[in-house]
Amino acid sequence: MSSTLAIGTALLAVPAIAQTASPDETESGREQVADTGLGDIIVTSQRRKETLIKVPASVEVLSGDRLQAAHINNLANVQEVSPSLTVSQTSNPSNAIFTVRGIGTAVRGSEQSVGVYIDGVFRGRPGAALQDLLDIERVEVLRGPQSTLFGRNNSAGAINISTSLPNANAFGVYAEGTYGNFETIQARLSVNVPLVTDKLALSVAVAENYSHGFLDAPNLPRGRSNARDRQSIRAQLYWTPTDETRVRLIGDYSQMNDRCCSYVPLFVSDAAVATPFSFNVRGGFIGYTPPTPGTRGVSPSNPASNGTFYRPFDRRTTQDSPSGEKAQDKGVSLQIDQDFGNLTLTAIGAHRRFQGDSSLDIDGVDSAMMNVRSSPSSAIKETSAEVRLQNAAGSPVEFVVGGYYFNQKTVDTNLLQIRIKPAAATITFYNSVGAGTAKSGALFGQATYNLTDTLRVTGGLRYLSETKTGHVTVAPGSFSFPGDTKRKDDALMGSATIAYQPSPAANFYLRYARGYKSGAINLLLTSATEPPVAPETTDAFEAGAKFRLFGDRLSTNIAVYTQTVNDQQVQAFNSQTSSFLTLNAAKVRSRGVEAEILYRPVKPLAFSASVNYLDAKYLSFPGAPPPAGSVVPSQDLTGRPPPNAPRWTLVGGVSLDQPLNDKVRLLGNVNLRHATSYYTDLPLTEAFRNGSTDFLSASVELALRNGFGIQVWGRNLTKENAYLGGIGTPGGSGSLAVFVNEPRTYGVTLRFRH
Repeated sequence: MSSTLAIGTALLAVPAIAQTASPDETESGREQVADTGLGDIIVTSQRRKETLIKVPASVEVLSGDRLQAAHINNLANVQEVSPSLTVSQTSNPSNAIFTVRGIGTAVRGSEQSVGVYIDGVFRGRPGAALQDLLDIERVEVLRGPQSTLFGRNNSAGAINISTSLPNANAFGVYAEGTYGNFETIQARLSVNVPLVTDKLALSVAVAENYSHGFLDAPNLPRGRSNARDRQSIRAQLYWTPTDETRVRLIGDYSQMNDRCCSYVPLFVSDAAVATPFSFNVRGGFIGYTPPTPGTRGVSPSNPASNGTFYRPFDRRTTQDSPSGEKAQDKGVSLQIDQDFGNLTLTAIGAHRRFQGDSSLDIDGVDSAMMNVRSSPSSAIKETSAEVRLQNAAGSPVEFVVGGYYFNQKTVDTNLLQIRIKPAAATITFYNSVGAGTAKSGALFGQATYNLTDTLRVTGGLRYLSETKTGHVTVAPGSFSFPGDTKRKDDALMGSATIAYQPSPAANFYLRYARGYKSGAINLLLTSATEPPVAPETTDAFEAGAKFRLFGDRLSTNIAVYTQTVNDQQVQAFNSQTSSFLTLNAAKVRSRGVEAEILYRPVKPLAFSASVNYLDAKYLSFPGAPPPAGSVVPSQDLTGRPPPNAPRWTLVGGVSLDQPLNDKVRLLGNVNLRHATSYYTDLPLTEAFRNGSTDFLSASVELALRNGFGIQVWGRNLTKENAYLGGIGTPGGSGSLAVFVNEPRTYGVTLRFRH
């Protein structure tokens, strides 16, 4: 513990963005305080509103103001200001992977290990959580298993997003327009309209997000790729007919039509360039145009494979047919809160639909011999319902009990085709339809007993019963395999905590949590001998301390943890067979230290810092997929780290809110994210490993008293280069291709607040 406190003390020297409260922010959960103090941050990670210092768990809170200052408008970019979270997007945005504490998996046809909740509603798939963030009050990153109180299957953590409530007492407008490089155009408008004073209000928020793309693509019609074209709308109606009744109705719709997800060649083998395509040899890059000047070398995955390395961070793709994704996500939810004296009954019901269609040029080159295309699509329907009963905070025993129901229907269509250009023939590699269902029911409860005024113990249990089915059909001649699968899983999970709070300014706690993720069904089914995917369980232990010091000008949160995941569910692409394999990693352990500091020495200036030390590795993982481009059938990853798990991650910066006169304020923001090296793919391909990275962002705004403001902003100002992931290029005979990050982006934003 002494080393932990030393780390926290050292953080005082590192500046970062502050999460401080302005005097009018009590509605967003931060109380009004003295000019030089930090406001209390209210979170709902325990399913009730509490100050962050009182919550005996590691929770990172990112306010809507903080995200706005950093010009972050979607969940994928939240990782820029969060050391705990990694969001990996490669072949298409809808299949992003969320990672917390180095743990995070995605299995197509199943949920992730990190659950995403928006206004209390679980989003079953990443694509349903990655629309632009509108009217955000706060984002809570809940570290470690959250299986007791949250919907379902949060064995690694949860992301809890809260949007702003409509206000029945004041008309409000927020508008902004942005123009940036790569022809970026963004527009956002939020309007709050009181319909009946103190009783009824309506808020509507809309957003447009467009960019021309940051990859050069000379063989494509528009000459650019990895472009965005997204629109979102969210409407809320908030009704309080009495002081005891609150009704919240939310409807949202978003769509995307991105020209995206192109990768660039990293290594092209001599065999791919010299050999016509065949299923045995897999050549077929004859006549392709090199993207950049090359350097001769040997594949890092296969010493017997010679070829040419190219410069991926020139950001130039040679693909000759477009890639993109079209998606629609929509839903409606209704929440009713009814007070009965000291008790509150909460009911939340939701129905959501998601449709995503991708079209990918996965050979990635302009070969004269062939073109390989993948066209996956997903249609998802989700219905959920939750009922909770809880008593008021401050009772000798504080409790929450409830029930949860979730019903999901999924149809995944998978099409992989190879077009042999000289023969004008098309070979269908995979042509399958996977239909899956998941029905889940749970009963849960948690109680906190105040042993004394300073000592509390908390215990919680959740019983889950879940049934999944999978039905795969294939077209004649397909290389997929038909089949029917059904599984039923039952589990008991829970948590136990003891917390000692000697004063309102200090809290010490010990916590144990049992996480669970039900068994998975692979709707791709590209192997006739694929093993069943067992449930994933996590046992996590955590010790933490939270302080408010120096007249409430300093806030410090420190946590030390260790967690072990048994039968971690993973899915990887095997470039030798051009197939996805779903299986269980035997065991992975994650342990480390998390520390955060917020410091406001004077009213205009605020500092904060977050540091994560992570020691994660597979305790046992024989039979893992081979590295991309390798000729071995499998490998043993025992003792190796999982992907997206840097040893050190630090986020630091500084924010400024300085009045220049009685009409103009100067708002400034600087943010730096440093991460040590880490792998980006499950097989731990050495060619796809990132070295240390430093991402710097900054913004400066002149805010006028009449509500207008102008902001100049930039992200990745250091021009940092990083891999997002990589694959063995299909048809490339051991060739390698990578997904790369955005280069430096910058722009100007005009704002109006009223």
